[in-house]
This record gives sequence, structure tokens and C-alpha cells, in this order.
Amino acid sequence: MDREKLFRFIEENIEKVNKIDEDFWNMHCENVSSIFYNFQIPAVDGRIFWKSIDLDNGWSIQINTVTYNCRILDEKHYRRCYGPRKLVLEPIYDEVVKMNDN
Repeated sequence: MDREKLFRFIEENIEKVNKIDEDFWNMHCENVSSIFYNFQIPAVDGRIFWKSIDLDNGWSIQINTVTYNCRILDEKHYRRCYGPRKLVLEPIYDEVVKMNDN
């Protein structure tokens, strides 16, 4: 799925994304980090180059407006995972689709 459509899908289904449990987020970020190495560092420049979806748990999903890479930030604004759209966004999409099937 096209990166903009994927990001828009997540925005449009934010109430379902907010229902995804914390275990998913922790495991997902761990999986992405094992493939695309990630340092858990404080995020900077969140307003200029990043389009953001804020979640109820304080986390946010962001897509870079220049490179189109994605990242997930925790409630303390630390980068939990970073990488290409396929690794970061598609598992979230799949999780929402599973919720729709139930």
C-alpha cells in the first residue's frame, strides 16, 4: 500500500489503533529494531520534518516528510523504533485489519 494511503488509514482508524495493547507496541518496536538497528534516544525536530499521529497512550507514530521513513515515539518522546514504512507501518495496518475481522 502507498505510504500516504497507509498513514491516512492509520489516521482514519485512530480509535482502533488506540485499542492496540501495550504488548503489541513493545514487541513491534523490538522486531523493527532487530532488523533496522535503533537507538532509543530522545526525538528532536518533531514539528518540521515529521507528520504525526498522536495516540491516547502518549505514544506517536510519525512519518518523515522528506525521506518517508517512519518512527514510533513513546510517551517520554524517546524513539522506540525507526525504519522504512514497510517495517514500521504495515504491522499496525495488519493489526487494525485483524480487529476489523473480529
